[in-house]
Amino acid sequence: MDTVNKDYQKGFIPYAVAAAALSLCGGLMAAVPSNMVADWQLAESNVAWLAMAYSLGAAATAPILGKLADILGRRKTLLLGLILLTAGFALTAVIPDGMVVPVMVLRFLSGVGAAGISPVVLSYIMTEFPQEKLGKGFTLYMLISCGMVIFGPALGSVLLVRSGWRVVLYTCTAVGVFALLACLFLTKREEGARRNTGPFDYTGAALVLVFFSMLLFIPTFGQNNGWLAVPTLLCIAVGAVSLVLLYVTERKAQNPILNGQFIARKQFLLPVIALFLSQGLLQSCMTNIITFAIVTTGDRTLSGIATSILYVGMALGTVVIGPLADKREPRTVAAVALVFVALGAALQLRFTADTGLLLTGAAMFLIGLGLGGNGTIFLKVVLSGLPQQLAGSGSGTYNVFRDMSTPFGVAVFVPLFSRRLADGTALRLEQGIGETAARTMAAVEAIQATALVQVVSVAAGIAVCLMLPKIYNPPKAS
Repeated sequence: MDTVNKDYQKGFIPYAVAAAALSLCGGLMAAVPSNMVADWQLAESNVAWLAMAYSLGAAATAPILGKLADILGRRKTLLLGLILLTAGFALTAVIPDGMVVPVMVLRFLSGVGAAGISPVVLSYIMTEFPQEKLGKGFTLYMLISCGMVIFGPALGSVLLVRSGWRVVLYTCTAVGVFALLACLFLTKREEGARRNTGPFDYTGAALVLVFFSMLLFIPTFGQNNGWLAVPTLLCIAVGAVSLVLLYVTERKAQNPILNGQFIARKQFLLPVIALFLSQGLLQSCMTNIITFAIVTTGDRTLSGIATSILYVGMALGTVVIGPLADKREPRTVAAVALVFVALGAALQLRFTADTGLLLTGAAMFLIGLGLGGNGTIFLKVVLSGLPQQLAGSGSGTYNVFRDMSTPFGVAVFVPLFSRRLADGTALRLEQGIGETAARTMAAVEAIQATALVQVVSVAAGIAVCLMLPKIYNPPKAS
């Protein structure tokens, strides 16, 4: 007989604190890579690597940390995640200028910490909240996450302008320490043996990390070094081999990291393709616009406010557009949502050196609105027709690919912008144009060229959405 946890609301407090801290730090850190590269006077291509390092750690290791939670327990995994997240912030804050590779390692470490927090918070809601309160629990989690991530970029931009990016990292460190102490003293120690889920799939975990790393490295090296360059070809070879080994390993694993039983379903493949064509706009637009604003105007506040507007759009899209898939055919609603994303990307074609908050905010809001709406719609399609016993592992497998779509977008669109910015600047310098004017002209050209590719990408995503299977069952008239 199951025991109802009457203190589930009180017990959720430390998990809510951890979720709030993670989202707030994510918002605060949004502009740090671009500002770090600008202050160190590094090539703009480094922005892509710095942005991607955190995303890779958070996305590729999420299923690994989720499996570890079954072994270590929820409390230990949460504390471990907060320790790694905070340690990454603290060590980056004191690192000497110009040490890009160590910063990438530390950002990856923080990403691994983030991967250990979100699944545990959701696990608490699923296992401790009464079944009739699950919807309210998930809504509360979304409100906490969206509220903090909306607030973070604007506050981060103010700190950046007044005190620099190291102060932002010190602030994130303080937030992390506060959350760690709250969880250390408020979370209850778990009693009893852990649920037997079979042996941990160490080989699968390693191959998941290698394959998804190559998935991001290939477009980044291809655009920065050339598609036939040795690093690019090496990544392609390693990616292909790891994919084959992952397929073989996961078919034999007793408790695989990735559940492959339903990956070949049309309901899974098409939403994943649409995600990779569109979801990467979130992080890539944010990163590119921050760099664009720094180069053209030197205004480090405008981009932070615009990023907060993007997250406001995402929150509204989740609340307004997402539920429409319960009343209309999801594929139609998803296609309409991506129309908003395409319009937001198209507005960037109008960007000039004098573009202000109105146009920038409108572009970011429309992109966030569409992407936020499709978050729940695609999950609904993926899980449609899935047997109840596969719902958990199925959603977990989908989450891996969903989380990877954002760093993949960074790997494609950020190097595209950075490469056009660097090449355009060099060309104009050869023509005798001053460095400031050359960089400004190149930045405008780069943001417009990247926006055009984004519009085409989202248009392809719309076409994919229209190919999704019909799953809507209208209510029968009484």
